[in-house]
Amino acid sequence: MHKEALHQEISKQGISHHEISDKEILNTRDRIFLPKRNPASHKGSYGKCLIIAGAEGMAGAAYFAALSAYRSGTGLIKLCTAKENQGILQSLIPEAILLSFPREEKELSDLEKAMEWADFLLFGPGMGTEEESKRLLQWVLQKGRVPLLIDADGLNLLSSDSAIQALAKEYGRSKLLFLTPHLMEFSRLSGMELREVEKRGEEIAKSFGKEYHCVLLLKSHKTLVISPEGELFYRREKSCAALSKGGSGDVFAGSLAGIFLVLEEERRRKYILALEERTQNSILDFEEERGESSALALAEERRESSALVLEEERRESSTLASEKQRKVLKAQGEQGCIAALLACEAQILAGELAKEEWGEHGVLARDIANMMGKALTVLEEQGFRPRRQEQ
Repeated sequence: MHKEALHQEISKQGISHHEISDKEILNTRDRIFLPKRNPASHKGSYGKCLIIAGAEGMAGAAYFAALSAYRSGTGLIKLCTAKENQGILQSLIPEAILLSFPREEKELSDLEKAMEWADFLLFGPGMGTEEESKRLLQWVLQKGRVPLLIDADGLNLLSSDSAIQALAKEYGRSKLLFLTPHLMEFSRLSGMELREVEKRGEEIAKSFGKEYHCVLLLKSHKTLVISPEGELFYRREKSCAALSKGGSGDVFAGSLAGIFLVLEEERRRKYILALEERTQNSILDFEEERGESSALALAEERRESSALVLEEERRESSTLASEKQRKVLKAQGEQGCIAALLACEAQILAGELAKEEWGEHGVLARDIANMMGKALTVLEEQGFRPRRQEQ
């Protein structure tokens, strides 16, 4: 059942569609589908992703993340990496725009411009845990303004520094934050013994996700997605043994970035269509559903501008802005959870497809990334049937 049909069915039962969240729709309908690519799109339509990855000698991690992000639908990628990696990466993935880790003022200015350019940030694959990487993660958490995914060595840096932890929690409460640890990384992040994580993983993950207000994806043969509210959004009981190779986590990080940007393009496209209908009801319905309030803001701006009213508006504007931010962040969190779910399914499908080609023992990380497009086609055409999760 598609979302519109579900809303119609709900309205027959006398329930306002504004009461239905994306998560409830996910749990109610038979299947969810990855949106098909918009035939009227261009390279900017599917987002601009800045990937900060690959210390010297770790070009592979940066390559796998960038390749997978492109194979998963991202329109444009800038890849910030160690200067020593640039030659090989320019050859491996010429589609990406390359820049170096900032060691001089000009390079820092270039990275700051790339941060302003980006719609999505990915930090961590192959970064190492040296002081330079730590300073760079702190800087990203202070300057970032868009959804941020921290993976791999970024998570190791996060687990070892209380100042970075405080910045990450602040980021999660004002922007969308993804954390994607495997069990050992999560053991370090949570401060729990690995055996405790294996025993009480879901309970610990819920508490941690709520504390950081992040989309937490705990990777294992039983993968969990936890919402920023600390709720279990998705549990995957089965994986693919072909994925157990070095670099597959970097591939996953890139695919999650790409899938989120595909969903974001679909959200923007629907918003534009609603605006073009020129009816107040359709605009308000869409804005309330997605946590937007531009029409309300426009109405407020048209009010009289007397000194008394201006003072009242300043107070109300602050309240409305706070409420708008809360709604937008909640909607982004739900979209982030759906992107994480689809990325999990796409990774498993890509692993299965790669296994057919190279055998279960012979699959490499690049093979998983190169099968991602075919995996996403399956999710476009056949969708995925989620199982309702008990909270």
